[in-house]
Amino acid sequence: MPPPIDLRPLFAPRSIAVVGASPRGGIAVTVRENLRILGSATRVHFVNPNYRAIDGSPCHPSLDDLPERPDTVLLAVNPLRAAPITQEAANAGIPSIVIPGGGVVEGGEAAADMQRAVREIAVRHGIALLGPNCMGMVDWVSNSTNYIGDVNPWLPRGHVAGLAQSGSVTDAFIHAPGSRIGYSRIVSIGSEAVLDLCDYLAYCLDDPETHAVMLFVEGFKRPERFFALADRALAIGKPILAVKVGRSVQAQDAAIAHSGSLAGEDRAIDAALDAAGVIRCDDLDELLEQAELIAGTGRLGRGVGRGRTGVVTVSTGEASLVADLAGRTGLDLPPIPEPARAQILAGLPTMGYIGNPLDPWGADDADHAYRVAVEAMAGSGAYDVLAIVHDSPFRDLPSEVHVARTVTSALVDATAARPELLPVYVSLTSGDVSEQVKATIDAAGGMPMLRGATEAMHAIARLAGWEARRSARLVAGPRRPGWPELAASVPRCAHDDREDALARHEPGPGPRCVLGERESLALLGAAGVPVARYLAVPPAADDVVGAWRELGGQPVALKLDAEGLAHKSDAGGVVLDAADEAAVRAGVAELRAAADRAGVTPRGVLVEPMAPPGVEMIVGGRRDPIVGPVVLVGLGGVLAEILDDVAVILAPVDAAAVRRRLERLRGAALLRGPRGGRPVDVDALASLVSRVAALLVEDEALLEIDLNPVIASAGGVVAVDALVVRRAGQDPESNSTGASAHRAVARPAPDGAAPHPSTTFDT
Repeated sequence: MPPPIDLRPLFAPRSIAVVGASPRGGIAVTVRENLRILGSATRVHFVNPNYRAIDGSPCHPSLDDLPERPDTVLLAVNPLRAAPITQEAANAGIPSIVIPGGGVVEGGEAAADMQRAVREIAVRHGIALLGPNCMGMVDWVSNSTNYIGDVNPWLPRGHVAGLAQSGSVTDAFIHAPGSRIGYSRIVSIGSEAVLDLCDYLAYCLDDPETHAVMLFVEGFKRPERFFALADRALAIGKPILAVKVGRSVQAQDAAIAHSGSLAGEDRAIDAALDAAGVIRCDDLDELLEQAELIAGTGRLGRGVGRGRTGVVTVSTGEASLVADLAGRTGLDLPPIPEPARAQILAGLPTMGYIGNPLDPWGADDADHAYRVAVEAMAGSGAYDVLAIVHDSPFRDLPSEVHVARTVTSALVDATAARPELLPVYVSLTSGDVSEQVKATIDAAGGMPMLRGATEAMHAIARLAGWEARRSARLVAGPRRPGWPELAASVPRCAHDDREDALARHEPGPGPRCVLGERESLALLGAAGVPVARYLAVPPAADDVVGAWRELGGQPVALKLDAEGLAHKSDAGGVVLDAADEAAVRAGVAELRAAADRAGVTPRGVLVEPMAPPGVEMIVGGRRDPIVGPVVLVGLGGVLAEILDDVAVILAPVDAAAVRRRLERLRGAALLRGPRGGRPVDVDALASLVSRVAALLVEDEALLEIDLNPVIASAGGVVAVDALVVRRAGQDPESNSTGASAHRAVARPAPDGAAPHPSTTFDT
């Protein structure tokens, strides 16, 4: 068993040795100056046998010649030379190493060999190794740094950690405009040869000085452990906010089912992030504003509650713009209640329009007008957040600073004795933050100061969603039952290659088996999924007519039953509304022609009564190679992929959570019964989705499930078409969730023909 890895020497070193220090490279001097800027007590030593001193600092020939054993070795050499230096540090008992620099990813086999070598050395000796291909870290809790870029001297200490798999992004964190966000630490993770994102995240969650973590993620080495840690963060009340790149269209995991294609890689990751309570942001601007909002709530000790926001502006045009943007961002702008309207009119009788957003500019002296307006809204009980929207003045122009201070003072005073209200200053555009306005806000306790109306409204809406998600998590527990154990008991370092069984969701190599619709319906029906009744008969016209008669001579759907035909409708293998014998016989001929065009041999025809009228939905799921089982529900039928109105949800999921997601579909009005129609039985639909999710979790042989369409009506739901993909070589009838539901019956053939067996399904 490898020794445990302790991250504390990496983040709180008493001394650092820069190996390969040089007057040309600049890394050693940069690290020394960064420590000086922080006022750090961490000592720094230069190591290079070719120099006696560099920029006034002594230089030592080797690690053995240092006056003390350092806690960290930082390599200032070509990363491909890292292995022997790592071994030298290990022999000296040094507990942490930082390998910065580029060329690691693009360095081919030599770089791969280096990473394997340093990994093996670090794991064997229990060394906390940051990188390769990183920029290092800055830690304001310990007041230390080994960062190889310039550290912003104006950054305040705070409680937000920033972790990024890109060195340029950590620079963006450090040099973000305005110096508003107070950091506990910033870490450039690099190539993760030993320590990975999960290790740094776990360290931050254990740190009482870190109250939130913002991430820039390119990929997950241990996705299930990451989601388990994110769930732990949700449970203990530490928001995680992330930009996860990779939304662009990529080849999916050989998706066969329509639902598998729709639940693509990014949507599956989105579902897992949502289930674990991670606030996903679209870009760095949104990430930084989200971080500032969270940091500001921490400074004031207030939250955003339900996110009901009242907005006061200095322009009617800007008020209209904010109102337009609110719908796009999901921000809730409740109307001003009647008592508050009356209060505003009493104090500002010349006000022509009173609404949310509100523009009281010009109704009276600015100080009086804004105090009346903001006080009325603050006392109304209709809002959780009150925001002043006004540009941050450029370079502190006197008149603009005066306006900003006037409106800000009204907001500060109205919310000071109301801890249930969060005051927020929003600069309409994302320009520089005025130092004088920032000083005004800081003097009032440091309310959040957000740049850009769209980013600000997104931030408020998303944080409100996070607070609701956390409340639900505390009641219902984690989405996946194994997450708490996985977050708490699994060793926190990536050198442990043992994957907990809870984390093994990937399909893995091997052939797939696409079940025919007959077998798919049987498997799902036996597992409790409501599927349509049908008869499976040979493809002869007389047999199909006999089945139609057995079903009462009602209108039926005829479906081609042929192995290897995954999507029958695409190949013309479905005939609908065959209502009489002539139509049935004509339909059989159409199916035979479709089989010839598709190059398949029909083994039979499925005869199925036409479903009652309803809304066509698609329900399905897939075993995603990164996040494991996910389910999908949305508007379906032949236009499912064109409409693309779906919700992708991490499995397992209960029916109540499914119902909440259904309400967010663009076509949710169809489920509520448009134009006086009866509403769909949404509870039945949600239960069906929840059952499909449970099937994927229970049976690891299931790779994809596709129910399209599912007819949803006031009377319930029924799946009229099904496709199941399993791992090849596993008999579905041997699985408890996939037992056969058919019974063979013999019945007289029509017109005195010889009897033949028929398979009847009634589920």
